[in-house]
Amino acid sequence: MKIRPDDQWRWYFDPEHSRVMLDLANGMVFRSCFPVKMLTDYAVTMKEMSFSVDDAAFFYTFEEHLRRINMAPALRAELALNGVVALRFMKPLMPKSWYFSPISLVEKPEQGEIIQFKLQDSGTEALFMVAEVGDNASLCLLAQQKLALHDRVMNFCDPIKVMNDRIMPYIEPAPTSIYDRAI
Repeated sequence: MKIRPDDQWRWYFDPEHSRVMLDLANGMVFRSCFPVKMLTDYAVTMKEMSFSVDDAAFFYTFEEHLRRINMAPALRAELALNGVVALRFMKPLMPKSWYFSPISLVEKPEQGEIIQFKLQDSGTEALFMVAEVGDNASLCLLAQQKLALHDRVMNFCDPIKVMNDRIMPYIEPAPTSIYDRAI
């Protein structure tokens, strides 16, 4: 099911779940993945507020970029909405770039861009979405199910701030067909 932002959508903080929630006005409620310790005081104390035109623009930016990767529409919507929550309601994070290898080509990413990092210890590549672009470091959300780091495991949508000199552009895999195989 595809969701479309609407002027009936409402943000609120749910103390029972300790999460920012979004009432989608059709009987569905989105629960963000970020724990209360990652949220600003404003997010925790806010009363109900509308999903703004800016929120909708961010959602569509994220959603458009996420179409480049093979992801179920429900997961794409979840990641896009968590990206909006990260922009609106998360406390700033310190970069944790040591997990990832630096690259020589350093370009500032664009918001919503699908990017990759190469793990420092294993060389494994991991897929992320850029939620917020900074001059030197960017806030990224994991765009795959899990990522094992040397001291913890990241799950889908988990945030991490990383220096831009670690960001590799995502290159879509070439399509394969039975005609591409050597005989």
